Amino acid sequence: MFDPNIDVIVAQPRFRQPPDMSFDGILKRFPGLAEAEAVCWTGSTAIGWGNVYSDYDLFAFSDQTLELPVDETMETWPGVDKSGIRWDNWMGEYEQARVDLTVWPTATFATVLKPYLAGEVELCGTSEGMLAFVYRMSIATPLKNDAFFQQARELLEKSSFRRARARTAKVWAENSLIDVAGQLDNDDEASARISARVAAFRATDACLALFGDFCHDEKWTMRRLAAKPECGIGADEFRSMVLDGARPGESDGDCALRVARWAQGHLVRLEGEFLATA
Repeated sequence: MFDPNIDVIVAQPRFRQPPDMSFDGILKRFPGLAEAEAVCWTGSTAIGWGNVYSDYDLFAFSDQTLELPVDETMETWPGVDKSGIRWDNWMGEYEQARVDLTVWPTATFATVLKPYLAGEVELCGTSEGMLAFVYRMSIATPLKNDAFFQQARELLEKSSFRRARARTAKVWAENSLIDVAGQLDNDDEASARISARVAAFRATDACLALFGDFCHDEKWTMRRLAAKPECGIGADEFRSMVLDGARPGESDGDCALRVARWAQGHLVRLEGEFLATA
């Protein structure tokens, strides 16, 4: 019989107050960050999307080893990307909140963007982990060395990353639309409905990416649309066409066709946007 045992190492409070995210406040818990080249606060809490259970994400940039707290609340581990980029993670407690602190080499952002600075890259070959890194850098709140993050934003803007990221999401959406057609032809209407929903999310992601929103987490789609009306898809439209599901009397197949045609329409519009922003 499966009978797991749970040992509570550090009990978490039922109610949490947001921690002090000023750099002076953070230095009281992480004095080693004073030696970092640059530090920022990022993730959902930095842009106001967090909740009581959210981690607080910090990025530090340094080419030397930083001394970080060692206590019963923390754990550390190294990371490595397929590109060879390495980093160190520290996760632990800060003022009753969980902090996920990543220490990156100083040149990491330029290294990730290097292929997109050399010319126009058609499709995005960056790993999922580095895509998340670029997104989090794009929304970062600088805590130390504002100029470092300003230069990073300028580098991102002059690169072809935005267009490559959008084109890749568009290809994924088109692949899902092909799935819809094949599944409907095979009378697999329930699967076609799922594929159409996937296509809609991917088409929406492509529109958002082209206008500078590089998040690729579906759970934030409504937040992202509300923040980027210029992408051409309103949050209410997305809710009505995609999230609300089948309409009264609509079969799975009919729903799949309606959602797929909606996604296809935005992909056609996106072609014009690519030409306009090339």
